[in-house]
Amino acid sequence: MEPAVSEEVETDPGDADAGSAPASETASSSELNEPEEQAVSEEENDFEENQVEETVEEVQEAEPIQPVLGGTSSGMEPVRIEIPAIDVDAVVDGYGLNEEGQMAVPDEGETVAWFNRGAKPGAQGNSVLAGHVDDYEGPAVFYDLKELEPGDSIHLYDEDGEQMTFIVQSMESYPYDDAPVDQVFGGTASRNLNLITCTGEFDRNVGTHRERLVVYTELEQ
Repeated sequence: MEPAVSEEVETDPGDADAGSAPASETASSSELNEPEEQAVSEEENDFEENQVEETVEEVQEAEPIQPVLGGTSSGMEPVRIEIPAIDVDAVVDGYGLNEEGQMAVPDEGETVAWFNRGAKPGAQGNSVLAGHVDDYEGPAVFYDLKELEPGDSIHLYDEDGEQMTFIVQSMESYPYDDAPVDQVFGGTASRNLNLITCTGEFDRNVGTHRERLVVYTELEQ
């Protein structure tokens, strides 16, 4: 599974594949429907490359909008994620764009990808993590992401063991090729962490799930 919110954004999720062009309208939240046969898609994050690169450039050129809170102006480079509500404790690796201009993601289903061409977790902006919902062996790291609720906590750790906690605000699902790229990857004064994975039925004609699930979270104050 590759999270792809039509993620040819400035990147690509799945086990962390995710991405795709901005949408004028968003789809309503939906639950994951397991495919009859477990299958892995290598493009589950399909945000369009030109849109991703433009969004990344905007983030890099943006000036700080307000004073840094808690000394997190530069954010952290995450190496581990914990989501107690769904029993997730996984490795996080940094990924950029693949050859198709999508957010690259790990081949294995138990590793989470951080889009390292965007904001770092804890810094102003939208930081993005992506993970597979399933793979050839069955459920993957973000299989239960759809079970999260507003108020649930997500903990990130850097290589020194420093922790940051983000609180779930909302959840939305979008067609894999029609997601709001700027809303997920773009600049903002808030310190957000957005998690992406695949959801919906698996479409064998295109080799990916029909929708992308995005969980929106904010840095705990």
